[in-house]
Amino acid sequence: MKPEERNFQGIWIPRAIYLNTEVNWYAKILFLEIHSFTEKGMECYMSNKYIASFLHISERQVSRYISQLKSLGWIEETSFNGRKRFLRSLLYFGYDTGDPDMTLLAWKR
Repeated sequence: MKPEERNFQGIWIPRAIYLNTEVNWYAKILFLEIHSFTEKGMECYMSNKYIASFLHISERQVSRYISQLKSLGWIEETSFNGRKRFLRSLLYFGYDTGDPDMTLLAWKR
């Protein structure tokens, strides 16, 4: 994937994610990585090993965070062949230009 195809926003974190208390920071970062790939309609594939290395956590923790994000409805698994799992974000972030502190969080339909 070419870097310009990915919607990578740097370290900016939407307010709704930043203030969420249901998941820890590792899960939030993992979600934002998935979201940055899938916001433009592309599938995201990263192995648990790659994610574990990137976040400096175990592969078992990665599996737990993915399961947690799926159960919260933040992400979904679009395909899995026994070896590769493809994920996509189910959330959409909109912005109210009248209030810079307002971030809307909605599920994609």
